[in-house]
Amino acid sequence: MGTRPKIDINTAHVVQLTAVKGIGKSRAEAIVRYRDKNGPFTSVDDLDRVPHIGDMPPDELVQVKTYCTVAGAGDTAPPTAPEQVDVNVANVEELRSVEGIGSDRAQEIVQYRAEHGPIRDLGELDALPHFRDEPEGQRQPIKARLKV
Repeated sequence: MGTRPKIDINTAHVVQLTAVKGIGKSRAEAIVRYRDKNGPFTSVDDLDRVPHIGDMPPDELVQVKTYCTVAGAGDTAPPTAPEQVDVNVANVEELRSVEGIGSDRAQEIVQYRAEHGPIRDLGELDALPHFRDEPEGQRQPIKARLKV
């Protein structure tokens, strides 16, 4: 009986998440929604804050966490240092490939560029609705994967 690889809750799609015992389609969607809105998870314990997951019976939640992981948690560098994405030339799909940038943020960046011209400083992103409500600690790792 081989050990099943853990699911990275920062990169898993809904279908991959539903493979975890205890996570159905609606819970998987809640995890993805939470991640898109709040940025990458820093540890599996962040699942406690996801609506619909955090209210699971504690023993079930502990069981779910044993099948999950957060790549790079505790590491000083991401497991694979991705190339930085240029915010001024990337399209929505390329921006979405950056961990922490979901569909809403990617659309917002592209729309901002269309209205204001090229982004000169990554600090400009802090003014966008999906960024400004984030704690700096969540914005910083995203900006580290971007360039102008």
